[in-house]
Amino acid sequence: MLAFAAWMAVLATLPACGGTAMAQSEGGAQPMVIYRAMGENPRSIDPHKSGDTQSSLHCCMAYDCLLQYDYLQRPPELVPCLALSYDFDEKALVYTFKLRDDVYFHDDRCFHADAAGKKYKEEGDGPQALKGKGRKLVAADMVYSFKRLFALPDSGGSWVLEGFVKGLDSFRGAVLGKLDTGPTDDPDKPWRELLKSAEVEGLQAPDDHTFVVKLTQAYPQFLGAITLSYGAAVPWEASEYYGKDYFRKPVGTGAFVLTRWISNLELVWERNPTFRDEKFPTSDDPEDAVYKHLFGKRLPIADRIEYSIIKETQPTYLQFLKGELDVSGLDKDQFSSAISPQTDVTPALAKLGIQLKKWSSPTLDYVVFNMNDPVVGLQNAPPERAKAKEKARAIRRAVALSFDREDYIRRYLNGRGVPAAQMIPSGVGVWGHDPRFDMKSQRYDPAEGRRTLQEAGFRLEGAGEGPWRAFDPDTGKQVSVTISLRGNTERSKDKARYYRICGDKIGIQLVGEPLTFNEFLTRQDEGTGQMYDAGWVMDYPDAQNMLQLLYGPFGPPNVNSSSYANAEFDALYDKMKVLYEHKPEEKARKLELIGEMHKHIDRDVPWVLTNFQKTYALYNPWFLPPKPNDFAYSYGKFWYADMQVRTKGSVERSESNPVWGILIGLAFLIPAGLMVMRIVRQSR
Repeated sequence: MLAFAAWMAVLATLPACGGTAMAQSEGGAQPMVIYRAMGENPRSIDPHKSGDTQSSLHCCMAYDCLLQYDYLQRPPELVPCLALSYDFDEKALVYTFKLRDDVYFHDDRCFHADAAGKKYKEEGDGPQALKGKGRKLVAADMVYSFKRLFALPDSGGSWVLEGFVKGLDSFRGAVLGKLDTGPTDDPDKPWRELLKSAEVEGLQAPDDHTFVVKLTQAYPQFLGAITLSYGAAVPWEASEYYGKDYFRKPVGTGAFVLTRWISNLELVWERNPTFRDEKFPTSDDPEDAVYKHLFGKRLPIADRIEYSIIKETQPTYLQFLKGELDVSGLDKDQFSSAISPQTDVTPALAKLGIQLKKWSSPTLDYVVFNMNDPVVGLQNAPPERAKAKEKARAIRRAVALSFDREDYIRRYLNGRGVPAAQMIPSGVGVWGHDPRFDMKSQRYDPAEGRRTLQEAGFRLEGAGEGPWRAFDPDTGKQVSVTISLRGNTERSKDKARYYRICGDKIGIQLVGEPLTFNEFLTRQDEGTGQMYDAGWVMDYPDAQNMLQLLYGPFGPPNVNSSSYANAEFDALYDKMKVLYEHKPEEKARKLELIGEMHKHIDRDVPWVLTNFQKTYALYNPWFLPPKPNDFAYSYGKFWYADMQVRTKGSVERSESNPVWGILIGLAFLIPAGLMVMRIVRQSR
């Protein structure tokens, strides 16, 4: 009866076919609209505060950097964007960027003469329709933007330039000291004034079209680092007018303007009518022939990009099948109904023209230990607490040894991953991966994990495959560790169950706590959790970008969320980060240093590495799949959808089409069957 009731409940929820997104106008040119989905609101669309992939994607709708990645070139190649050209001196310490002369900021209220001296928090949305003409970008804007990145107390990206630009670090100290020092009605006025007026030796604008950056030392990753949203051009007028609301009121030079953001519902981006004359690139590569009809066309290609905020993956997938979304990822419960080992997609999806693209992503999934936590950290414990410190390290090592990476990838990722035993992924354009760097702590050996705990003084109870229980002799209680999960979806709950299984093999209670992504980021930035289920998409193709995640000075709220602090590791990092792999005399030394850094990680175990990702994406037949490049976020302006094919697809997927009826049923019933099985098991 339980199973039958569950099936009936699922069937009762089947949606009707069709939908507003598929409605098309008849006759005449219709706007090109791209429909996509995401699980939560962006954390921030302030480019200097974005610290996650989702926020960065939206930032790059509205903002531009000096450089961008060529849409078609592989391996990934940087090309000018706001810059018309650039060069650097013999030692690569002075970079000179010549700016384009046709770049304007978005038309916005902050540029209206009537808004001078006013603030958005005082005016509200009433006068927003009274826009002023966006002014031209000048080199002083780049100076201001780089300074602003360092001046914000909650900047997420100061790490990209920290220690590298002459005078910038001392400027940061001076400007932060001006916060809350002004009059009661405007306490941050001195901060704003110093931000605009202070001169920084390493940031210069000799004329409106020339921006010069002077570095303190070699920085091989410099160009890639400033191509992140952190290097975006921000107008001081918008920053000052919108203040703390700037995170949701973007004003940049980008291809799109944000016209609607309804929290937890949707974001709508529309073509920027004043966007510069930038063209779709051309290519002689036969693989790029599919883009040939777009070669030389003015960007952006689409008129509007609409993002629906859909928290669960199943409704997202169903909207994709209905044709209401152009792109869909795949959760594990949808995999079997969509993917065929023989034909990529199942015959039912193939009949609808749906395409599958898959690629190895330079993305590492891992679990972070809070190295300051009194149970799993204690890295700074005084000598008299040496025993407790070793117990914490034993817990970390045992947890790492309890994780069966191959089993997890097979059962929970449908094979979409590669076990990770080192920090550096292998992939297109990524340098630094070497099998010699694989770490012994990052393998599956629960028996060794239990021995590690026993040698540290924990008492183990259990036999065979367990479940085991590890007791702390100091408290008499079983060891328990909570893992903050970066989501509260079914996938997150699956992870929590798997962590519990892993813990049972070594006697530690591993408790997964599902959180919203924003809650997760807040806890991680504040350093208040014991462990964090995390992931990192490489920002640029250099091993330094991964290894910086354990660099001591980059602790929370910066990128070193583990708060790992090892002086020897940091010294090796400082030597490694300035070496160029394209210089033969430096390449071998850089590899040697990377290997030495892995030895420290292997000993201290600040992380549990799980897997490098393989991405699977489904595309409806009217949407032209982009050429994969996980380092680029500014791809929205290149997206293309054939509106006539979309219109035809809406008819084919109407209620009268029997294939659609079968497909919608399978999409619901296969995951529902798995849900029913879980319910039945739990009821026994």
